[in-house]
Formats: sequence, structure tokens, C-alpha cells
Amino acid sequence: MELAPALLLIVATVLMLITVALSLIPILPGPLLTWGVALAYGLLTGWERFTPAAAWVSTAIMLIAMTNDFWLPLFGVKGGGMSGQAALGSFVGGVIGTFAIPIPLIGSLIGAVAGAALVEFWRQRTTASAVQAGKVSLQLFVVGNLIKIGACVAIFVVYVVSLIGTG
Repeated sequence: MELAPALLLIVATVLMLITVALSLIPILPGPLLTWGVALAYGLLTGWERFTPAAAWVSTAIMLIAMTNDFWLPLFGVKGGGMSGQAALGSFVGGVIGTFAIPIPLIGSLIGAVAGAALVEFWRQRTTASAVQAGKVSLQLFVVGNLIKIGACVAIFVVYVVSLIGTG
């Protein structure tokens, strides 16, 4: 293996591991970053090691993960006792919490749950509905972040399998 391709492989692998670690910060688009590094490596190497098939699989994983903020709340809104307004409050609260309490996952989690609970309390004027919305928001937050983290790991695994398969 020549020095330049070996160095590119090392740099891409290290960057992918960094993006997997960064996926623990909810506001960062971890799957998009991991996918971007994999695609950049494929483009720079002429798809010799990271194959077009691996790129398509990685793209599907990234799209599912990156759109979970859109489709996952539908499960909570329809069956979990959280209104659409509370789902929006959860999103806004999560963003505010990320900046107000800049501890990865903690600030976003507190903000998302508080946002959903406050909006639902404002709508229904009952503590029970606010608590239920907060519980649903917590579940959706945890599941959504696990999907994103899992997607980063899955894209990395596809990358490694492609490297092994073409090596």
C-alpha cells in the first residue's frame, strides 16, 4: 500500500470514529457527518475500497436516522398522549436546553421534556397531561438518539466491511 492511500485510509477512519463519538451530542448531525466522511473517502479513492454498494447502504442508514425527528414523533403524537404542539415544544425545548445546559445529552434531554410538559400544561391546564407529555418526550428523545448513535455505528461497520471485502 502506498503512503498516500494508507494515510487517507487512516485519516478517514479516525474522522469516522470522531463523528461516531460526536453523535453523543444531540444537536450535531452525527449520521450525516459519518456518512459524509465515508462518501468523501469513496470519492477520493475512486470507490475502490468503499464501494458504491456500501455508499448506497450507508445513504439509506443516514436518511432513516436523519429523518427520525420527523417520523418518530408521529408514534408519540398518535398513541402516547402528546399533542403536536407538545411535540413542537419538545423540539424547541431541546434546542434551548442544548445551549442553556451545555452538557452533552443532559441539556437537550431536560429541555425537550420541559418543553413538552410546559406546552401540554398550557394547553390542558392539568398536571397529569403535562407529566404524560414529558414521559412521551423522554421516550422519543432516548429512542431518537439511540437511532442516531446506532446509525453512526452502522455506517462505520458498513465502511469497515467494505474495506475488508475489497482489501
